[in-house]
Amino acid sequence: MSKDELKQIGVFATIPFVMAIPPALGWIIGRFLDEHLGTKPFCLYLFIILGFVAGLKEVYRLIKRYGNSD
Repeated sequence: MSKDELKQIGVFATIPFVMAIPPALGWIIGRFLDEHLGTKPFCLYLFIILGFVAGLKEVYRLIKRYGNSD
């Protein structure tokens, strides 16, 4: 395997984490805000959705940057 192939494998191995962490952080932030602002469950849902959008955007950016350029 070439160095570029190993780099691609490493980058693409991070995709599950990139997809999981932003919604989890959105859940934490949304729950915190809902408890303090009394807006249950509005902020929770909003920040989870924003987390998914951020994760998808980052995956798109990774694939575009490190995808096969052949």
